[in-house]
Amino acid sequence: MDTESFKVFINELADLSGEYISKSFGRKINVDLKKDSSPVTEIDRNTELMLREAIHKKFPSHGIIGEEYGNENTDAEFVWVLDPIDGTKSFISAVPLFGTLIGLMRNSKPVLGLINHPVLKERILGDCNTCLFNGKAVSPSDKTELEGITLLTSDSRHCAQFHNPDGWRKLEGAASISRTWGDCYGYTLLCRGYAHVMCDAILEVWDFTALLPALEGAGIAYSDWRGKSEIGNKHGLVASCTRELHEKVIKLLDTEV
Repeated sequence: MDTESFKVFINELADLSGEYISKSFGRKINVDLKKDSSPVTEIDRNTELMLREAIHKKFPSHGIIGEEYGNENTDAEFVWVLDPIDGTKSFISAVPLFGTLIGLMRNSKPVLGLINHPVLKERILGDCNTCLFNGKAVSPSDKTELEGITLLTSDSRHCAQFHNPDGWRKLEGAASISRTWGDCYGYTLLCRGYAHVMCDAILEVWDFTALLPALEGAGIAYSDWRGKSEIGNKHGLVASCTRELHEKVIKLLDTEV
């Protein structure tokens, strides 16, 4: 695998999509609702089409999985996984904490992931061995105790609804800061050392594929809510800055509803 050439290309994809998205940020945009009642805009759709076209042109034999336009050639050795705007609710509310997620799987394993925050001009790139923020190595926190953590999530209601509500309340109680600086931005803050725990109760493959190589490259401990490796769907994702802290977090959260 030519990792460096893939890194150059994934950054090109981020530049391309980021320029387009930024031009629409803060403007009134028509919002449609999907079958699950989540919002989507023409910017989401156009961004994914733009990314797909660039991938087809550069790597015609590669597969693609995208949130808005589905799957193609997923049996290929290399498959790109796209979430054009992770955090559409933030985007349509003129909150700049959304991002574009671009992941690459090789033989079904995430091997490269990029989180791009186009309005903030912040970017995370991970390859399972390294994790860079705007080109420089990240420095996650070394916190090992629950008390006083900064706890982030995309939607705290889902955490109590789909998992152990008592455990979630205990985790919130241990936190000195508990915020919904979530979606992909929460993972960026975790990798950079500004947060200690990031939890998502439910995730799809386009939500987490780009995250895992970055978390692994940063040395972040992660699992599903039971401490296992079934990331995604209602098993969710829990990520902590150290393995010692992660074990304590999972001990609170591992009981299913």
